[in-house]
Amino acid sequence: MPWYHAATASAEFWFGPADTRDAAIANGRARHGQGRLWVAEGKPFEADLRVFEPNVAPVVDRFDSINGEIFGEDGEGGPLYWDEVACADLSRRLNATFAEWATTHGYHRGWQLDLADGEEVRPTLTLARADAC
Repeated sequence: MPWYHAATASAEFWFGPADTRDAAIANGRARHGQGRLWVAEGKPFEADLRVFEPNVAPVVDRFDSINGEIFGEDGEGGPLYWDEVACADLSRRLNATFAEWATTHGYHRGWQLDLADGEEVRPTLTLARADAC
C-alpha cells in the first residue's frame, strides 16, 4: 500500500502517494519543513461504478421517450418490449463500458483516503540544535 504524509494527524489533506515510508517522510520534510509530521499507509477509496444497477430504467425511459412515435398506435413496442434478460445484459454492458471510461479519466476512485494508523515522525535533535534550545 502506498504511503502518505500530512502536517498533523487530523489534517484534512494528506499528500502522496509515495512507494515507501522513507520516501513519504522525505516528501513530508520537503513540504512541511523539518518539524513534526505524520505518515500513514493508505489508498484512495474506490468508487462504486455500478451506476446502471439494479436496473436500467433511466436508459429505458429515455429510449422510450425519444422513440415513442415509432412504437405504433397501440404502443405495442413500448415498455413491455424490455424483458428482464435483455435489461440485465444491457446493465452488464453499460457498467463495463462506464467502468472503463471512469478508470481512464480518473473517476474510479474517491478523493478521500482509507488510511491505516498514522505515525508521528519527530525531528531528530542534534547537539547543535539541542544547544539552541
